[in-house]
Amino acid sequence: MNVIIIEDQILFRELMVSVLRNDFGLNVVGEYDDGESGMQACLEQKPDLVVLDLKIKKLGGLSVFNRLKDRVPDLKIVLVSAHFTPEIVKSAVERGVNGLVTKDSTFESLKDAIGQILKGAVYYAPEAYALLRQPVDKDYTNNLKKLTPRETDVLQMVGEGYSSKEIAQSFNLSVRTIDAHRSNIMRKLNLRGATDMTRLAVKLKLVSQD
Repeated sequence: MNVIIIEDQILFRELMVSVLRNDFGLNVVGEYDDGESGMQACLEQKPDLVVLDLKIKKLGGLSVFNRLKDRVPDLKIVLVSAHFTPEIVKSAVERGVNGLVTKDSTFESLKDAIGQILKGAVYYAPEAYALLRQPVDKDYTNNLKKLTPRETDVLQMVGEGYSSKEIAQSFNLSVRTIDAHRSNIMRKLNLRGATDMTRLAVKLKLVSQD
């Protein structure tokens, strides 16, 4: 079974590689530290399993997860995060995530999660499972419903501090197209500029505050 890991923390990535190779005999065919290159590798190499961190640059983990599920519905994906939210957990479960693993899990819990997923079951860390019972912020859902997937990606990257030129290069689009997306986002969500967009991106959990 082939696996791709998309994780920007070297120590955790190396731990995952060790567990997957040594404990389960899996073939790690790629390691990536940003969402853009990681997603492209997944689409080209078509692995059996993807271990995906939520907090990554150039397309955050949630955007990568949703796009991979759109393009490759049967792909097994494990989402990893130091901090899940009710909104993210419920969204991922609804889209068919195979695993939700917290970074403060024990080594044995991590191995148990991978083992269950490889057997065809799903694994939700206790912390993630508890969030399924909590109410979802209606503003989060309502705001994201107003945006197209591309507009959501642009909002996230603006929140991460990328310029229109950098975003355009990332998506292989023109700056004019990205500026049009930014204008549409501000119109739909009643925002006045990059500062408002950044604040909203943080509020919607598209980017991290730390």
